[in-house]
Amino acid sequence: MYCLFGEQSASGDFLRHRLHAPPEGWEGVLAVLSAEEYAAAEVPAPLRPPEALSMGEARYCRLQIEPDRISGRLRIPAHQRQSACDLLFVWWQESLLILDKCSVVITAMERMAALRWQPVNTPAAFLTALLLALTAEEPARIQQLEDRTAALEQAVLGDETETFIDSMSELRKEFNRRGRYYAHLGEMAATLEENAAERFSAADLKRIACLARRAGALREETQMLREYASQVCSEYQSQVDIAQNRIMKVLTIVTTLFLPLSLIAAWYGMNFQYMPELGWVYGYPAVIGLSVLVVAVCLIFFKKRHYW
Repeated sequence: MYCLFGEQSASGDFLRHRLHAPPEGWEGVLAVLSAEEYAAAEVPAPLRPPEALSMGEARYCRLQIEPDRISGRLRIPAHQRQSACDLLFVWWQESLLILDKCSVVITAMERMAALRWQPVNTPAAFLTALLLALTAEEPARIQQLEDRTAALEQAVLGDETETFIDSMSELRKEFNRRGRYYAHLGEMAATLEENAAERFSAADLKRIACLARRAGALREETQMLREYASQVCSEYQSQVDIAQNRIMKVLTIVTTLFLPLSLIAAWYGMNFQYMPELGWVYGYPAVIGLSVLVVAVCLIFFKKRHYW
C-alpha cells in the first residue's frame, strides 16, 4: 500500500488516497509493504532497513537513530489469534516505509481511524500514532492471561492437575515475552523523546509520552501476573505435599499395624524344641487370635487418637 502524506480527502483522511506505485523519488510517501512487495519494489537505499535490523528471528525490539533517518524493529509477541511477527520501519526525510510481514499495520490503521486522533498526515505523527495503536489491545490480552492463570488456580483447588505443569510453563513463557515487549516499547519511547524530540511536534511528543506510560503500566501488570502465577505454583506444590503426606500417613499406619505381627512371627518362627505352644493342639489358632487382637487394639487406638 502506498499513500502520499499531506493528501487529504473530504474526510481529512490521507490514507484514502492510495497509489498503485510510489511517486517518483519516493518523496513524501507512506509505504506499508509485505515481504513480497518489498522484495519486488525498487526501494531507494535510505529507505531500506539496516541489515542489523532485518537479520534473523531476533526476539527483541530495536531503535536506530541516525543523522538523516530513524529506523526500528518491533518484535510483536504471539497471542491466541496470531503468531509472533516482526515489524520494521524506516523514516527518512518526509517518507516512511513500513515492512509489515503479518498485516498488523492495516489492523492498527483501522483502529487509528476509529479512535479519531488528531491528523496523522506526517511521518512523525503516523509513526507515533501507530506505535500507540499497536498497544491498544494489550490490556485485553493481559486480561486473557489473568483468566488463564485463574483457571489454573481453580484446577489446582479442584485437584485437576494432570496438565498443570505444561499449562503453567506456557503461561510463564508468555509472561516473559510480553514483559520483554513492553520493556522494549518503553525504552523505544524514552529514546525517541530524549534523542529525537526535535523531529516531533507537541502532539507527537504527547503520544510518545502516552506510549511510555502505557508500556510501563502493562509491564507492571505483567509482573503482577507473574507473581500471581508463582502463588498458584506454590498452591500446586502445597497440594502435592498434602497428597504425599496422606500417602506417607497411610503407609506409616500400615507399617505400625504389622510391626507387632512381625514380632509375633519372628518369635514363634524360632522353633525351639521346648517352646510351650509347639506341642499344644490349639497353638496355631491361638497365634491367629493373638494377631487379630493386636490389629484390633491398634486400630482402636489410632481411631481414638484421630490418626486417620
